[in-house]
Order: sequence, then C-alpha cells, then structure tokens
Amino acid sequence: MAELNTEGFEFFGEDEQRFRMMLIERIEAYMVHNNMSKSALADKANIGKTAFYSKMDKQQGSQFTVSDLFRLGKVLDVSILQFFPVDEIDRIHGGQLAVPASVLSLMDEMMSMPNEDIELLHSLMQTLRKHQRIS
Repeated sequence: MAELNTEGFEFFGEDEQRFRMMLIERIEAYMVHNNMSKSALADKANIGKTAFYSKMDKQQGSQFTVSDLFRLGKVLDVSILQFFPVDEIDRIHGGQLAVPASVLSLMDEMMSMPNEDIELLHSLMQTLRKHQRIS
C-alpha cells in the first residue's frame, strides 16, 4: 500500500523543543494582536502567572496542558488548532504564522459562514478581479 502524505495533525519526528517554541511563538503573536501582556492573558485564562511564565519560556521544559490551550483559545477567541503548525510549510518556517494574526480571526469567521455566503463572497471577489483587469 502506498504511503499517504497526510500533512495533517501528525508530528512524528518533530523535535519536542522546536515544537514548543513554535507553539509559544504563535501564542505570542495572538497576544500582540490582542494587545495583551503575559500577565493579563494569564489572569483572563485563569492560569497561575508563575506557571504561565514558565510555560512561555522557550528554554524551559514546562508544557501547556490541553486545558490551558482551551482556556487560551477562549480568551484569544481562536480555535486551538490555530496554535499548532499543522502543515509542512508551517514547520519549515519554524511555526511562524503564514498570515498576520489579525487575518486569522477573519479567516475563522469566514470559514464558519453558511455556504451561500461563502459563494457570494467568492462571486464578489471574482467580479472585483474582473473589473480591476479592465481598468
């Protein structure tokens, strides 16, 4: 049977320290987008400040729990999947966000729209592109 390249949520062979650093960088990007300090985020996520600072230290070995990630996602208003570098291109670039953090919430909103609205937006985008070529 041929091996399938899933490019999904599998992190086999990924260095744990590197993965932690990618996760921390993404959380930091959302903090910047939301104008939040570590202290404010820890308070709102109901995570102890000392524990949060330790987990955000790229050199230490403290790990975020699944519960921590859900709390952070709720406070930052993002899906916890957006914390992880799930595609190969993400991993090649060290987990850096492919787009600015401000675009990610917009993408989440658009992806949750009904199909009719997505089709309407696509039609509008095609019309705009068509008219830009004419001018």
